[in-house]
Amino acid sequence: MRTLSLRQILIFGVVVGIVLPAIVLGRFLVQDRYERELQLRVRNPMSQYADMLARGMAVPVWTLDKAVANQFIQAVMRNPEVVSVEVLDESKSIFAHSSKFKTADAKVLREERPILLETKVIGSVKLELTTEHIEKELWTDFLKLGMALLVQVVFSFILIWLLFERRIVRPIMELQLATGRLARGKLDQPLEWGRQDEIGNLAQGLDKMRLNLGRLITEREAQNITLQQELNERLRAEQALKVTEEKFIGIFQASPVAMTVLRKAQHYSMIDVNDAWVRQFYWSHDEILGDRETQKALWRNEDDFHEILRIVERDGEIHDYEAWLTCGQQEKIILCQVSGRMIRLGNEPLIILVQEDITEKRQNEQEIRNMNTTLERRVSERTQALEAANSELTIVLENLQRAQRELLRTEKMAALGSLVAGVAHELNTPIGTSVTVASTLAQHTNDVMVEFEKGMRRSVLEEYLRNAKTGADLLLRNLSKASELVISFKQVAVDRTSANRRVFALDEMLSELIVTMGPTIRKTRHDITHYVPPKLMMDSYPGPLGQVMTNLINNAFIHGFEGDFRGTVTISARALDDDFVEITVRDNGSGIPNVNLGRIFDPFFTTRLGQGGSGLGLNIVYNLVTGVLGGNIVVESELGKGTCFKMNLPLQPKMTDDETAVLE
Repeated sequence: MRTLSLRQILIFGVVVGIVLPAIVLGRFLVQDRYERELQLRVRNPMSQYADMLARGMAVPVWTLDKAVANQFIQAVMRNPEVVSVEVLDESKSIFAHSSKFKTADAKVLREERPILLETKVIGSVKLELTTEHIEKELWTDFLKLGMALLVQVVFSFILIWLLFERRIVRPIMELQLATGRLARGKLDQPLEWGRQDEIGNLAQGLDKMRLNLGRLITEREAQNITLQQELNERLRAEQALKVTEEKFIGIFQASPVAMTVLRKAQHYSMIDVNDAWVRQFYWSHDEILGDRETQKALWRNEDDFHEILRIVERDGEIHDYEAWLTCGQQEKIILCQVSGRMIRLGNEPLIILVQEDITEKRQNEQEIRNMNTTLERRVSERTQALEAANSELTIVLENLQRAQRELLRTEKMAALGSLVAGVAHELNTPIGTSVTVASTLAQHTNDVMVEFEKGMRRSVLEEYLRNAKTGADLLLRNLSKASELVISFKQVAVDRTSANRRVFALDEMLSELIVTMGPTIRKTRHDITHYVPPKLMMDSYPGPLGQVMTNLINNAFIHGFEGDFRGTVTISARALDDDFVEITVRDNGSGIPNVNLGRIFDPFFTTRLGQGGSGLGLNIVYNLVTGVLGGNIVVESELGKGTCFKMNLPLQPKMTDDETAVLE
């Protein structure tokens, strides 16, 4: 430093004393302004928007009102710093969403809040705000500040240079010349200075004055810049506050529940109510907001109002406080559930109250409580009545079951009696013929014996032998027919009366059944045909199966073939697999109406009541097939095209409890 010239010292002093502090101070001011702008324009609005949306989205998310939710979102999206708003429901699905274009390198700040309905989380709100606009504005200001600093440095350098030349260098040079003249002994030439001061003190004083003056100017400019920034920030804050108030008013008026705003500075007077409040309490805005007495008249008990204020001042909020309030011109009193909290709008404390009408809800609860108090008595009375009715129904059911069993037994015995009568009638012909032939042979034998005593001729003996042979043939045929009929009847009768289980061939069993029913069939004009594979063996109950087949055939004869119609009943069977057989009984009669198809197996259901129909034939069929035989039966019919009954029966049904006990 000691070797540097004054000009070099001047340049170094300008750079170190002006440029470096300006750069450091400028960077600090820019950084500080950036943080304040970021806090004021991004972080604070982002937190306010998140809180506002979290509270405002509770009702739209709960009621799935996306239109209202989008209105809230669009209100927030008007802020240029907001680039994305996303509302998620309880299942984390997107309920509502809006976003703007943002550059890839832009810095984004995010905020998330849960959406609460009372104390339950029903969704969440996510916001994204960009700092791109702030950074652009600050970069522009930084460039402007740099240009201003450059101009200031150049101007200061020139000024200092001129001052140094004029006030220091030139006086020093003049002082050197004067000193040289003095050194050369030119003492008679006084030193004449342009200003009346000592060069050293004056130069030092002037230099200090200049430095102080420069420092004061710099500080004043810095203060002016700071004041201007604070003024701009205040204007922006006021503008943001105005936008926030507008949004709050929009949300406040759009709320579906009655809301009231109270101002603490005016002894908690009402300063605003929303449209839902007007609809609920029948007071206009001017009537309730312009009259203090009317506001007091709103509360039926003014102590409730004071208690609400006390709780809010103590806790900052209140939940579910019930109070009676008066409804304007209607002179109606309603029970309201009051909730609210204290907020601050700027530096002013306000109280927001929500007054929900729960009068009808409490009335319903009271009615339910009244109903519950009498419910036990009513249930006891109803129980006693039901027990008495059940006792009567039990007796009636037992009588009905007894009558049904008697009717079933009577039906079975009537069918067996009819079978006996038919067989007896059928036996008359072969037995009568056999008796006639036998008596004739006896007469011829007596005549031959008389002739034999007198001396029999060969022609008489030959005639007797021919007649005897013919009679023997007639006897054999008729007695064989009678024997076959008796054997078939005996097997069928034993099966019907005993319901024993045995192994039998299905085709033989059906043949015996048709033989025993021959007399009954021949009294009609109808035919029965059967197609059953031979040696289809079953280990089952032939008696119940014969009863089923008899009832189905008789049902076709009685209900399917009316008038002079000549019908045909076709019985067929086929093996479904190694365990089941399908038996089909089909007729070509009149068929069954669709309205009766679902009831034909019901007991006592008949279309010929009083005309010989008991209504038990098909019920017996259903019970035997699904019970003893262990299978199932279905019916298919179409008017004019006949009826078809299909039975799926096991070849070897499960043993009953009685059979199992016998085997054990």
